[in-house]
Amino acid sequence: MDRRKFLKVSTVAAGAAALPSMASAQATGGVFDLTIEGVDSEMIDGVFVFSLMFFDRSAEGRPILEVTEGDIVTINVTNLDTRPHGFGIPGIPTASVASIPPGGKATVRFTAPVGGTYMYIDPTLAPLHRILGLYGAFIVHPKLGTTVAGSPTPYSRSTHTPQVAALFDALGVHKRFPGNKWVPRDVERDKLWLFSQIDPLIAARFDAGEVIPPASIVPTFLPRYFLINGLSGYDTAPHKIDSSFDWSKGSGRIMPYGREGQPTLIRNMNAGLCTHSPHIHGNHIFKLSDIRANGTLILNNSCYELDAWPMEPMSRRDVLLPFEKPVDAVIWPPKEEPFPMRYVMHCHTEMSQTAGGGNYPQGMVTHWEMTGPL
Repeated sequence: MDRRKFLKVSTVAAGAAALPSMASAQATGGVFDLTIEGVDSEMIDGVFVFSLMFFDRSAEGRPILEVTEGDIVTINVTNLDTRPHGFGIPGIPTASVASIPPGGKATVRFTAPVGGTYMYIDPTLAPLHRILGLYGAFIVHPKLGTTVAGSPTPYSRSTHTPQVAALFDALGVHKRFPGNKWVPRDVERDKLWLFSQIDPLIAARFDAGEVIPPASIVPTFLPRYFLINGLSGYDTAPHKIDSSFDWSKGSGRIMPYGREGQPTLIRNMNAGLCTHSPHIHGNHIFKLSDIRANGTLILNNSCYELDAWPMEPMSRRDVLLPFEKPVDAVIWPPKEEPFPMRYVMHCHTEMSQTAGGGNYPQGMVTHWEMTGPL
C-alpha cells in the first residue's frame, strides 16, 4: 500500500490540501511539473476507490493549469505509475505526447492559444485512463480580452462575436444588469465545473492488473459516483466562509458567491462518459462558447438564455451567471427571506443525483449564493 497516495475527503474541512479536488497552478514562466500517480480516494459515502491522477509537485490534488495567451508553456510529465501513459490537450495539437513509459518523463512545449477553457487528459487506451481520473483543466487568459468598448471578457478580442461582446458590454450598464462588469482573473468571479464519473468495478479490475479492452468500456460502464472537480454532494460547497477562505481551492472554485450585480463565469467541462444536464435555480445563465469537432474554441453567435444545458462527454461550454434579481421575486430586496439566498444546481440526468450514497443530493450537485442586494 505504500506505492500510492491516500486522499481522504473531510466534510468538516472541505477545501483542505488533502482533498482529491482541484487547485490553481499558475507557474512562473509557464512551466509546470506534473506527475501521474495511482491514488486511493475516499468517496462521499466513505468508500475508497482506486484512481489515477495528475499531480502538481508543489501541491496535493489535481492542478488547474492557468496561463496567458502567447505564453511559451512547458509541461513536464513524470509517470510514477507502473503502466505507460500519455498526455494531450484537445484543440492544441502541439501539446501531445503519445506514450510515457513507467518511470519515464516527457515534455510538451507550445505557445498558449487564444483565451478560453481547455482540458488536459491522458488519451491512451481512450477512454480508460481518462475515466480513471487522468484529466484536468487548462485555462488560457486572453492577452487582450476587452471588447472594442472596453468591457473585460474571458476571450481574446480576435474571437469575439458581436453577441458575446454585446452581453459583456451590457453588464453594469443595461437596466437589466445593474452593478458591475465581469472581473477577469478573480477566482470569486471565475468558477470551474469539471464533471466526471467513477465506476468502482472498472477501477478495481484495473487496480488488480486486469487488461481491460477500451472497446468494452462504454457497454459495461456503470458509474456510481458523480463528481464536480473531484467532489460530490455535501463537499461541493464550502460550509464556513471567512476572510481567510481560499477561493482558489476545493469547493471554493466550484460555488458561485457574491452580491446582486456581480456576474460570474462558470467554465463547464465533462471528462467522463455520461451526458449531464446541469440545471440552475434562481437565475438563467447565458451560453457563451462551444467547441468544434477538432477541439478548438468557438464563441456563440447567439447567447441563449438557459436554465439547463447539455454537457456531452469531452464537451466544454462556458456560461455566464448574471447574479441578477430573481425574476419571481415580487419584493426586492426581500423582507422575509434573509440573505444569503441559496439556489441549487443539480443535474437533470437523475442518476447523477442519487448514486454514491443513495440519498439525494449526494451526487453531482452544488449551489450558488447571493449574499446581498445591489
